[in-house]
Amino acid sequence: MHWYLAGAAIAAAIAWSQKRKFPQRKKRYEAALAVMASFLLAAALWQMDKASGEEQQIQRKEPGQGAEEREYWIEAEGVLDKYPMDVQVEERKLTEAQCQEYFEKAKQELDTLILGKNESLEEVEEPLYLPETLQGGAVEAEYQFSDYDVFAPDGGLKAELKNPVLVEVTVELSCQDRACLYSFFIRAVPRKKSPQEQFADKIQSLVAAENKKEGQDSLKLPQKVEGKAVFWEQKRENRSVKILFLGIAGAAGILMSEKEGKKRKETERQRQMLLDYPEIVSKLSLLLGAGMNISLAWEKIALTYRKKREKQETEIRFAYEEMLGALYEMQEGIGEREAFENFGERCQLGAYRKLSSLIGQNIRKGARGMQRLLDEEAWEAFEQRKARAKKAGEEAGTKLMLPMIMMLVIVLVILLVPAGLTLSF
Repeated sequence: MHWYLAGAAIAAAIAWSQKRKFPQRKKRYEAALAVMASFLLAAALWQMDKASGEEQQIQRKEPGQGAEEREYWIEAEGVLDKYPMDVQVEERKLTEAQCQEYFEKAKQELDTLILGKNESLEEVEEPLYLPETLQGGAVEAEYQFSDYDVFAPDGGLKAELKNPVLVEVTVELSCQDRACLYSFFIRAVPRKKSPQEQFADKIQSLVAAENKKEGQDSLKLPQKVEGKAVFWEQKRENRSVKILFLGIAGAAGILMSEKEGKKRKETERQRQMLLDYPEIVSKLSLLLGAGMNISLAWEKIALTYRKKREKQETEIRFAYEEMLGALYEMQEGIGEREAFENFGERCQLGAYRKLSSLIGQNIRKGARGMQRLLDEEAWEAFEQRKARAKKAGEEAGTKLMLPMIMMLVIVLVILLVPAGLTLSF
């Protein structure tokens, strides 16, 4: 308790000093107030818990609510100090007269509840409701029937009756350690059928009579009953719904496969462009060293690729296709700087964005140092290409582990099974 109050006092002092010396630091003042409030609330809760924890007697629960277990710390002067103990608090014990009163009320309650959907115990045509407890759980009930051919142990009717049947019900009521028997009779009667059920029974009887005929190769179903036409349709599994779900699943699969195909193509495109990047940078550096400016070097590389494509000497290379796109933009009048920036955006790869940025700087500031930058970029690109190749080799080795393990298992089976069969003989 004292620690909580001391903490609240310290937090209050901090809040007061922040308010006085640094009025502009409102958040610190509010934070200190929040800490102070938490200390005060903790002190109040500690005091409440302590007051409620000190007990001399425990209120028992009402009958039927069960026992309660509580945990206590016991202090005995000079003997016990904070000794843990669990105390079992039993529910309130009833006297003989109180138990008899509970039994009488339970019988009255059962007379109403056991009916279930029936109107009276003289005409029982629906299942009975057999509650396991009565009077809020204070009284437990167990049921027995004199005729289990009529009623099931749970109170349901076993079969349709043709004539009324009188059945005795015996209920054993128990309240704490006392018990009593309560017996009464119920009259089970045939269930009243709806007009639809009665008409269906007539059809069923006609079918049964037709089945009894001798020398018939087929069963003739009644087509007219009491002047009403009857149509028969065999129950079949509704396959249309399954086909519908299969169609929807197939459409979803097609959409997913299309999306996966686009993703796979984009991955392949990026992989190919990263493979071509060191070569493109090296060619640019080489042509710059030969005296060309960046635009002419770009045009030379792009047109050389186009000639090879026209002669079908090379496959489509996406990076070179994007270079041709930039060249066409410049030929159509778009500024060189903008064309190179568009090239970097279309490639959607950091390496090509960096290249377009270097070329843009070259166009703005001149060609000084451009070849050195391209040489450095080419060397770095080749290093990254080697690293990717090494990583791809490691991934391939990992993918081969499962087939190798399966082959090892097969070899072991081939070697060990014959050996085991030989030993068994």
